[in-house]
Amino acid sequence: MKTKRFKNPYIDEIAKFEEVISGEEDFLKRKSSFVYPVILDIGCGNGEVLVDLASKNPGKFYLGFELQYKEVYRTVQKIKKLDLKNCKVVKVEAEKIPELFDSDQICEVNIFFPDPWPKTRQKKNRLIKKTYIDALITRMRKESTIKIKTDNDDYFVQILTVLHSIASEKKIEILELTRDYHSSAVRKNEYITPFERIFLKQGFLINYICCKINDRVQ
Repeated sequence: MKTKRFKNPYIDEIAKFEEVISGEEDFLKRKSSFVYPVILDIGCGNGEVLVDLASKNPGKFYLGFELQYKEVYRTVQKIKKLDLKNCKVVKVEAEKIPELFDSDQICEVNIFFPDPWPKTRQKKNRLIKKTYIDALITRMRKESTIKIKTDNDDYFVQILTVLHSIASEKKIEILELTRDYHSSAVRKNEYITPFERIFLKQGFLINYICCKINDRVQ
């Protein structure tokens, strides 16, 4: 007896929405319709933060990047519910993002709670490496910002090493650095992400760093 192959039901569901961009080819076909410069939410999950920001800033254009079909579906449902015209969700691997854009097309990058790949043999899979941030900078406008959050202290140390190295080359300036972002987020009345709520409930502190782009890598 043959085993019936499982098909993710969200594959067909997300294909119904114009707000979903599936794959690099689809992205390149449609990128001329975006309003530049854009703001990126890399690893947008279920879209809570992406949609919150897009709804509060109708004059800016947001792109959320997410690989999980269910999360893409949940994000597009939120976009449709609020009838947002300044927001799309893109199903593309995060590593591919820099090559999708031209110079000066990005004005802000948010990377909130990237996969920490905590085991020693997994750390090579972590997204935030010097080569990756350098590649993003080549697509970003001067004075743009990169904002990163993580609850994983080991990953945060690696992130700091990467960003301090780039800062030493005068490519970026570190504007804010905290090991307890939740208290500052409350003061600023900023949105608390789903992951953040879970980690805070468990008693973890949230690491945060914000950098400003000084100039593009040549």
